[in-house]
Amino acid sequence: MKKLFSIMVMLILMFPILAGGNSEDESIVTIWHSNSGSIGTAFDEIVDNFNETVGKEKGIEIEAIYQGAANDVLTKVKAAAAANVSSLPDIAQLDATAALDMMNSDYLVLPETLGVDTSLVMESAIESLMSERGLLAVPFNASSLLFYYNKTLFDSLGLSAPETIDDFAAIAPLLGEKAADGTITRYAFAGVPTTYELGAFIGAQNGLSYFVNNENGHTGTPTKVLFEEEGTFAEFLVHWKNLYDTGYVSNITSGISTEFAAGRTATMLASSSNLSTVLNTVGDRFEVGTAFVPKTNDEATGGVNIGGGAMFAFTDNENVRTVLEYLISEGVQLEWAEKTGYMPVNTGLSDNDEYLAFLDSNPQFKVAMEQTEVSNPKLTGVWLPSAYQIYYSFQTEIRNVTEGGKPIDKAVHDMAAIVQQALDDYAEQNII
Repeated sequence: MKKLFSIMVMLILMFPILAGGNSEDESIVTIWHSNSGSIGTAFDEIVDNFNETVGKEKGIEIEAIYQGAANDVLTKVKAAAAANVSSLPDIAQLDATAALDMMNSDYLVLPETLGVDTSLVMESAIESLMSERGLLAVPFNASSLLFYYNKTLFDSLGLSAPETIDDFAAIAPLLGEKAADGTITRYAFAGVPTTYELGAFIGAQNGLSYFVNNENGHTGTPTKVLFEEEGTFAEFLVHWKNLYDTGYVSNITSGISTEFAAGRTATMLASSSNLSTVLNTVGDRFEVGTAFVPKTNDEATGGVNIGGGAMFAFTDNENVRTVLEYLISEGVQLEWAEKTGYMPVNTGLSDNDEYLAFLDSNPQFKVAMEQTEVSNPKLTGVWLPSAYQIYYSFQTEIRNVTEGGKPIDKAVHDMAAIVQQALDDYAEQNII
């Protein structure tokens, strides 16, 4: 624990912009967030609207502070907590990589403690943040993994989106394209799955499967790897290697959306939160289609898990509750969904005329909700320590199999060892 505290202190020195934490003035509610680009603009507009309406009426002002990517926000929250809890913001927008730390923290204020009304929040979003302590945070920017495809190309070939990875492998040679010299000018798919994509490829198997015990960490800190003994990672690798062996899969790990927009890959997997950006980037080059994520096999019926992030509270007062309830209100979630591609967490939008009209005019936005509605709500994201390191380790082992010829059983065993070591280290450091 002393070592962990020392690391936290070092982090404080590394990140001097921790100013703007809990204010002694309760009328100011600080939010540390990770929204940038067009999504950041949409979030700023939501904050400004609050300050000009509800906030002005109730004497509350949201002070929204951009703190970098989601992992940067988590790093700064942990550093602030280690230095002085009063340095924490009132609210922080965090993703699933923060959940394990938050579940075991003593400075988190639960929505139940605040009295936040979450009765209109969709079940899958609630389950995605449910823990042994109860609901950890208020869902806000909920997303779903989607299969993006060049619909213009698919239509010209008389193809529809594949339902399984094997279906995808069967059409990959049709989607790919080579120059006269044999150089591939268009791939069928670009990307290497990470824990996010594997949440569907592993989690959906047999109706519902988990990476680790305690329901992926949601009912208690995980202590044991399951994907090796249950054979789910191996099953995925068998089918994925079959797809890769068509010769039309590009194992790139960055710039994937750029390749897709330029027509150099026919498909990709990405969050629904990217949808508005993708549509704007592609422009009129071709029609973008979205579809359910291809299943690992015919028995992988569990669907997908909720991704994105949520608002974690660190201050217990009425103004924080007011802000959180505003963020999940029907009007705000409508605006957020239309401008970003995130799924609205407020179920009141299911019969909202404006939202239904928006979906009719923008059918690509329908798919995330449709896919979520038929998914098992217990299919949740995996909560792991060292989440980002493990994220990249999965990519490495997948590439070792596809590019390097590493035996699947060996890759699975090595990956399981990496995750198990992270679980063991976390348990030792936190005296679980």
